[in-house]
Amino acid sequence: MNIDELDLDYRLLRLFLTIYDEGSVTAAANRLGVGQPTVSHGLDRLRQIVGDPLFVRSGRGITPTAHADEMAGRVRILLQDLRNLKRVDAFDPNDPAQSARFVIGTNDYEVAVIMPELFRIIRGYAADIRLRVLPIHGDTNVIDRLRSGQLDLAIGLHMTENVGDIAQQTLFREHMACFYDADCHDVPPDTLDQYCAVPHARVIIGNNEHSAVDEMLDAIGRKRRTVLQASTFASIASLIRGTDVIASLPSRLERDVMTGFAKCTFPLDFPEYSFAQSWHVRNAASAPHKWLRGEIFKVTRKLV
Repeated sequence: MNIDELDLDYRLLRLFLTIYDEGSVTAAANRLGVGQPTVSHGLDRLRQIVGDPLFVRSGRGITPTAHADEMAGRVRILLQDLRNLKRVDAFDPNDPAQSARFVIGTNDYEVAVIMPELFRIIRGYAADIRLRVLPIHGDTNVIDRLRSGQLDLAIGLHMTENVGDIAQQTLFREHMACFYDADCHDVPPDTLDQYCAVPHARVIIGNNEHSAVDEMLDAIGRKRRTVLQASTFASIASLIRGTDVIASLPSRLERDVMTGFAKCTFPLDFPEYSFAQSWHVRNAASAPHKWLRGEIFKVTRKLV
């Protein structure tokens, strides 16, 4: 008889493997919690499908045929693959048998302010958890990469566009501050005149030349002289140290990237801005993803 794969369901294959492991129809029935006639009926059906007796009498017990021995390994793998299709409803980071891989899109501000504490916490768990951190540039870039699956999660400025298939969670708010080398300035550049009189460095991420600070100055008829532009905050710190150049940067960078620099109030009424984590809705119910988002949220609660 030809095998019809549609007749080989999970329960029938599980029954076969239980008989194979127990070496007894009665023991298999007890293990499965069903009556012996049920197991015998299922075995008869399986024999008809595969065209082999599978188990034959040997003394007072049964023994698998050569075909049953060949089937057992493949059925064991197949059953595990079928179990893996079920959505995981829990992720236990303390279980060394569990694993997770995440690709996070972010930039060096978030790498400096959030990621060290997050990574330290992750390394304290027993599960095999691995991160890949990639740079992101602009809302459209982030949305496309979340949709395509190139990114599992993005951490950055709160996206202004409301996109139905992208979820966001606000993490914390930030404000601007002026950083400078105190050895090169007699007075802090905390007034608008002093601010505009000194040379500036700025960070522009990506290919755009947009600067909200310069737009605010233009709106009130003032200018600043930018002598240095870089794509990362870390490079700004190393380049302006020991010079009279100042940088207008997010205030929390004083804890790491801008350690050793003096800080003063930003002399413009620059509004606070929010950082958020974003993900595609297909990952909303994933247990490992929910766990990671929860860990990130807990880390950022310390920044509020």
